[in-house]
Amino acid sequence: MQDKLIILEEYKLLNETFFHAKMSVDFRNEPNMNYRHHFHAGNFADVMKHVLLLQILTRLNAKDKPYRYVDTHGGAGKYDLSLAPAQKSGEFLNGIHRLVKLDDSIKRQAPEGVQQYLKLVEAMRETDGQGAYPGSPWFALQAMRDIDKATIFEMQRDVFQQLRHNIRDKRAGLHERDAYEGLLGVIPPKEKRGLVMIDPPYELERKDFPQLVELLAAAHKKWPTGVFAVWYPIKDRAMIERFEKKMFKTGIRRQLICEICVWPDDTPVGLNGCGLLVINPPWKFSEDADEAMQWLFPHLRVQEQALPVAERMQEHGGHAAVRWLVGE
Repeated sequence: MQDKLIILEEYKLLNETFFHAKMSVDFRNEPNMNYRHHFHAGNFADVMKHVLLLQILTRLNAKDKPYRYVDTHGGAGKYDLSLAPAQKSGEFLNGIHRLVKLDDSIKRQAPEGVQQYLKLVEAMRETDGQGAYPGSPWFALQAMRDIDKATIFEMQRDVFQQLRHNIRDKRAGLHERDAYEGLLGVIPPKEKRGLVMIDPPYELERKDFPQLVELLAAAHKKWPTGVFAVWYPIKDRAMIERFEKKMFKTGIRRQLICEICVWPDDTPVGLNGCGLLVINPPWKFSEDADEAMQWLFPHLRVQEQALPVAERMQEHGGHAAVRWLVGE
């Protein structure tokens, strides 16, 4: 009986999680509202983004020459999932929390990139507490070598102060600046190779997507051999299709799309899924990404397998896919 009560409580938390996810997405579209990633840290979108980030950097590490990592929206660099913002949204319950709860025998079957991701999360938690969760800059610096450098932007004053406190690495230059203005000033880097990670808050998506297309076209023109990775939310499929069409029309070659949807496209929960558009992906990254996404999907998709069959909600759809928007 006690076990059943625990299962039902987790079921209640799951439903509350997606209610809060919808509310947080709606509020982000209101004027004068500043996005705060602490509410969303460690959710399924973070898991996907950070695993793929590590895979890209692992491929860049395969060559001896140094590279530059540029993060346009660095955030705080580190988050505490035991604090009120993360606890209020509960989004991490359907992200990192699901993976760390897996049996070790299942984790050992995960692709190398996923295993690397989980080991880094565990390493932070051993030193900073079990609620700790890294941001993209922290993951990147852990994956980079001593010879590589990082340039990290964050424009919100209070978040930048947290970033400066959490990221203390001589390889990293931290800039309190709007990356939409600053990015073109730091590329191409002297290293001539590297990755630009673009992860804006999408507070006004109808403006953010067109602005991204313009930024990517200008950045690629300045640094045609650089790797660019753009994370984006999937809430409105029509908007994503327009974004893809505009990116196709830029004439930029080698555009790879990695996508995971934990809900079907027509589900009104707010954030149905997310994507990562990668320009100039490193050699064999597409295979790495596909392997990781196919492994992650059944663990992150919306399902209530723990409930008795009679009480289980219907398993929802969704998908994970890696495809070329534009080939060679």
